[in-house]
Amino acid sequence: MRLLLRRAAMSGVALVAALGVSGTSASATGSGVWTVSPGGLYTGSATNPAFTFPAATFACSSSTVSGSLAATDADGMAAGTFMPKSFSTCVVAGIPFTYTVGPTPWKINLLQRNAASPSKIDVSISGVALNWSGTGCNVSWAGTAYGQYDNSTGKLSIGQGGVPASQVVAQPGVSCLGLMQPGDALTIKATYTLNPKQTITPPA
Repeated sequence: MRLLLRRAAMSGVALVAALGVSGTSASATGSGVWTVSPGGLYTGSATNPAFTFPAATFACSSSTVSGSLAATDADGMAAGTFMPKSFSTCVVAGIPFTYTVGPTPWKINLLQRNAASPSKIDVSISGVALNWSGTGCNVSWAGTAYGQYDNSTGKLSIGQGGVPASQVVAQPGVSCLGLMQPGDALTIKATYTLNPKQTITPPA
């Protein structure tokens, strides 16, 4: 009788151990990654984007972008691309400007769920490379901008909502009627509505 009880007890311990290992493995699988739905290619549009530097504000009537978002990403870094396609009717200090962007798409980095608003995801946009040109003015900017994506509205807001200060700065060789100097910081403020709307979920 004692032998049968001992064997039953040992079988129970083995079963619990097996279930524990199996449960741990199942818990690890499917967690710890960012997910984006539907992901893939997207376009975006914004009204009245603005670029502020110490001497003035560069305002445009509208802007469009395109890019892509990975459906899953391990750490959120370079989880998507962001490429401006147009900035329309842009003026600073009364001077009309045109723009060009670098050949490499800017990177969208997923940082964390926003502490104050759970529907929002804090993001950074790295690899920003932008050139402005106008009468008597030519300036290149490079660096990283910060923003938030709102799952409830499908809007990606840059430079708004208490995000960290922009790290986009004027590059050496700037020439712009004394309005800008190398190292001047550029604050980008724009809200893009993404199509299709995305749902971004941080790791569990």
